[in-house]
Amino acid sequence: MPKKVLMFANPIHPIPPLKGAAVESWIYEVSKRIISFEPHIISIGSPYYPKEEYREGIYFHRISFNPLYKRIFQKITRWDPLSYTHKALRIIENINPEIIHIHNISKWALQLIEKLNGKFKIILHLHNKVLIEKNIKIDVLVGCSKYILDLYKKNEKIKADYYTYLYNGIDLRKFRPYWENLQLRNNIRKIFRIKDKEFVILFVGRVSSEKGVEHFINTAMELKNVDNIKFFVIGEIPKKGERKKYLEEIFEKASLLKDKIFFTDFFPPSKMHLIFLMGDVLFTPSNSEGFGMVNIEAMATGIPVITREKDGIKEYIRDGINGFYVNEKNIARSASEILIRLKNDVNLRETIGRQGYESVKIFDWNNITLEVENLYNEII
Repeated sequence: MPKKVLMFANPIHPIPPLKGAAVESWIYEVSKRIISFEPHIISIGSPYYPKEEYREGIYFHRISFNPLYKRIFQKITRWDPLSYTHKALRIIENINPEIIHIHNISKWALQLIEKLNGKFKIILHLHNKVLIEKNIKIDVLVGCSKYILDLYKKNEKIKADYYTYLYNGIDLRKFRPYWENLQLRNNIRKIFRIKDKEFVILFVGRVSSEKGVEHFINTAMELKNVDNIKFFVIGEIPKKGERKKYLEEIFEKASLLKDKIFFTDFFPPSKMHLIFLMGDVLFTPSNSEGFGMVNIEAMATGIPVITREKDGIKEYIRDGINGFYVNEKNIARSASEILIRLKNDVNLRETIGRQGYESVKIFDWNNITLEVENLYNEII
């Protein structure tokens, strides 16, 4: 009987994710490819999924709270007797896995580590930059890139017996280069009312300040008088909080662009390989990226990526070879100049796109999963 591994996700998105969620996607895509271990996943629940489910070779354990409990205990009294951690611990006790693979730091993750340290092999997998306030001792620390790993190897609050990195991945059976799907690409562009000669620039990600959407809008402003060019913002549109305030500022500035820019809200992960086909270029001006999954998805689709020379992105994009970096001194001006070059030079666009496609083949989920299983086998 295979040994068991449990993937623990913080209570943000259910798994499989219903909208863009890179961490939850990583957990799901790797778990369904694991062969030598029996995979279990703990995540927050959803009305669209049962609490307990077995499918695609994965045991799903979803934790839900009724609205009355959330209102009284989690919002009003802040006393949470049947917390996410409490319920997760009961599930873990029943499963009794050999390995617990925790994704990202949170109060729930810290509580699990404190309760379970020494009882199970614990992997802490960091997917982005976070503030570490408590001392943590685990068996393995994993970064989603060399950059993230190196950053936390230097952090004196984290102690691990072993350090490594595991990249994000991509399903190369789904994400295919546009030149293999020209008819499908044309159909999708018609759905979005994109004309044959129009040059389409995509932004894919949350509409939030950390994703640098203002740089995308500023770039569009630089090109507002250029014919046959459109900008699409594809990602979750916030409904409340600070992100809503930021969105209102973005909408106000974007209103000057009129019919040159469109906001679509998010699409489910199962549709994103189709959405990328509508674009000619992806521009991701994030202020920080541990890795940048949307970049490799665009590259697998064969469209050039313009981004910033930051963090984990530097590990797979080479400026002028398989993508482009903007000049940080004037992001909008630099991006607009690169976009005009790509718009006017079809050969350059195709060359960069093909180089990008070739360079992301190493990120196939099957390759990433093999590295994960090798790590599991090393530590038990």
